[in-house]
Amino acid sequence: MRDQDIEARHAQVLGSGQRIAPLQSEQFPPEATDLSSRMRSTLDYADENPVHHYFATMAHHPDLFRCQMETGMLLLGKSAIPPDERELAVLRTAWLCRAPYEWAEHVALARRFGVSADEIAMVRQGSTAAGWDSHRRALLRAVEELLDDKAITDATWQTLAARWDAKQMIELPALVGQYHAVALVQNSLRIALNEGSEGLRAG
Repeated sequence: MRDQDIEARHAQVLGSGQRIAPLQSEQFPPEATDLSSRMRSTLDYADENPVHHYFATMAHHPDLFRCQMETGMLLLGKSAIPPDERELAVLRTAWLCRAPYEWAEHVALARRFGVSADEIAMVRQGSTAAGWDSHRRALLRAVEELLDDKAITDATWQTLAARWDAKQMIELPALVGQYHAVALVQNSLRIALNEGSEGLRAG
C-alpha cells in the first residue's frame, strides 16, 4: 500500500470521527470494567494509561465485548502458537483488512515479542516477500488463503503441519477469524487511533 493509499484509507476509516462515541471509564457497566481490567493485565498495559478507544467503545455492548475479550485473552495469553508467529498472522490479517487501529496495536505487540522491523515490513508484502523461511512463508500464505478463499490449501497445510501440532493447526484459522471480525468492527465503527498511534504507517 503506497503512502497515498494509506492516507486515503485513513481518511475513509478515521477521517470523520467515531460513529459511536466511546464511554468514559465511569460510565462503564461493571462487567465491561472487569473485562477491560483483565485485558489490560493480559497486555501488561499500565492501569494509569488511558483505556483503549476500542475497549471504551465496545463497553456499549458488554455481552459482545465479553465474547470478544474472552477469545482475545485466550489467544493472547494462552495461545498454542508461539507469540511471534501469532503476531505475524494477526498483522497480515490486519494489513489485508486495511485496518489502521488493529495494525498499529499489533505492530507494538509484535515488537514486544521479538518481531523485527524488517519482518513487519515484509508482512506488508506478504508470503511472496523475499527472506521468509518455508514455515513463516506458509504462515503468511495461510492467512492470505483464509481471507481470499476461506480455506487453507493442502500444500500450505502440510508445510505448517510439519512443525505444528494439532492444537496449533486448529488455532490458526480461529485466530485469523477472530482478528478479521475485530477489524470489521473497528473499521466500521471508525475507532479512533490511540494516542501516539500511526495507524497503517506503524512499522
